[in-house]
Amino acid sequence: MERAWRAIPLAVAAFALAFIGWMIRMLQLAWVRNDSWGFTVTVASVVIPVFLVYLWLALHVLWGIAREGVRDTRPGDPASPGPRPGGTA
Repeated sequence: MERAWRAIPLAVAAFALAFIGWMIRMLQLAWVRNDSWGFTVTVASVVIPVFLVYLWLALHVLWGIAREGVRDTRPGDPASPGPRPGGTA
């Protein structure tokens, strides 16, 4: 788990560099092909980052659920209390 926490900043930096390079490449292609700059810039700078934010949010939630599941199932942990007799929890 510690390795993952050390790798996350490096992965974010690599992803940011790759994303910037990809965006520059899209703008170059739009220039060469005489394509619509508005569409290219919209897709590259608005639509894709919004999608990636939602993807990151989903991964963050799933990572938290998985981490809590691992935390709750360690050997030697006391069992959770059972239901009380004659009533609700």
